[in-house]
Amino acid sequence: MDSKTRLLTAWRFEEPDRVPCEMRLSPSAAGIPGADKILEFQENEADNFMGVPGFDWGFMGLDSTYREDVIEDVPGRFKRMLKTHSTAAGEFTAITKHDYEDLYGEGDPNDFHWEKRFFETVEDLKRITLADRQRRSFDVEKYNRGCADVGTRGVPMTGLFHPLGTLVRNSNMNEVYAWLMTEEKLVLEFLQCCTEQICDSLRALQGKALADPPVFKTWALEMLIPPWLGKEQFNKFVFPFDKRINETIHAIGGRHNAHSHGNTGDFLELFADMGIDAVEPLEPPPYGDNNLARAKQQVGKRMLLCGNIVSQAFYMDSFKIGDVRELVKRAIAEGAPGGGFTLRTTGGAVGGGKSRDQRIKSIQCGLAMIEAWRELGS
Repeated sequence: MDSKTRLLTAWRFEEPDRVPCEMRLSPSAAGIPGADKILEFQENEADNFMGVPGFDWGFMGLDSTYREDVIEDVPGRFKRMLKTHSTAAGEFTAITKHDYEDLYGEGDPNDFHWEKRFFETVEDLKRITLADRQRRSFDVEKYNRGCADVGTRGVPMTGLFHPLGTLVRNSNMNEVYAWLMTEEKLVLEFLQCCTEQICDSLRALQGKALADPPVFKTWALEMLIPPWLGKEQFNKFVFPFDKRINETIHAIGGRHNAHSHGNTGDFLELFADMGIDAVEPLEPPPYGDNNLARAKQQVGKRMLLCGNIVSQAFYMDSFKIGDVRELVKRAIAEGAPGGGFTLRTTGGAVGGGKSRDQRIKSIQCGLAMIEAWRELGS
């Protein structure tokens, strides 16, 4: 089977010729010994969901002109950046601090510290809630070209705006969860307006000549489960809106793949009930609360389960490279029977880390994972 067929067979809850294996190399690993082998595997063997263009969600569903300005530069130490989204609802600004080591050294260029987020006050929330929302555009030509580029090397996937998850990530973390109590009516109005916009935009795809049925990806639910929200809040602020969006996705022949770190184990049945079709990365303790065998029993015929290899541990001195084989063996034994499972790292791309030594070890563990998958995955 090619990678596309393998993934789709597993997603039909049938057993493919071998367990799909998702893997990517971190860009920061370039030049690390063994990184070339991970990259070769990614490009020629790995069974990945691969990002393609689709909707332009702008900023929080609004057209935006974005700019970045350096407001302080201390050579060799840090830069502070002012980030501005100019929208019909006014300007929304954030300030981030970036260490030189991350920008120019061995650190992670995507790592930074928020000094100010785009939503700091209730007035900011009101402005984004009361904004006039229009149907968002979907670039069919770019989407189809992206699908053609993916070919049979994987399954094309495109981003989906998640209103509450995006609001939380862009808001003052000391305020935003309190707004769910103190500004409940306003938050629900925001979610209702965004949901109507998203569903209207999705319905407009009906009848479009899309090269592949759309698979939509969100990166939101990890901010909407414990320790952030319990099930009572989840059922009020997440479930009804996500269920409506997922029903619209299914009505146009699409599917929803949800990325969520953390304690998803006790929420998997809720995820399935609200229409999610695939979930990753299924972190076991201590990084999450997922038991793969239990997840398989609960929702193994309702959602594609992806992940379970705790790559966060790859960086630890106490973790032995030889331990990778046992992790792979157990995950395949628990997840693979009957299809519905892909083997995947839980901590993102292989070869990340803050230091060269961490990246070297991550690469070595990634290579051990590939070796174990080749031995045990068919």
